[in-house]
Amino acid sequence: MAIYRVHITLADGRRGRYTGLFVDGVEAVVQALADFPGARSVAALFVWRQPA
Repeated sequence: MAIYRVHITLADGRRGRYTGLFVDGVEAVVQALADFPGARSVAALFVWRQPA
């Protein structure tokens, strides 16, 4: 698991961001699209992963 910072731009131009724990960046984006189906843009930025 890793921490990702997710940036979202909605269709009306409003922007938001949140930080979450995800398996990978794809999961972060898919979850953001599920939470915000009207999103125009979604980006996931890797923040940190716990060393093994």
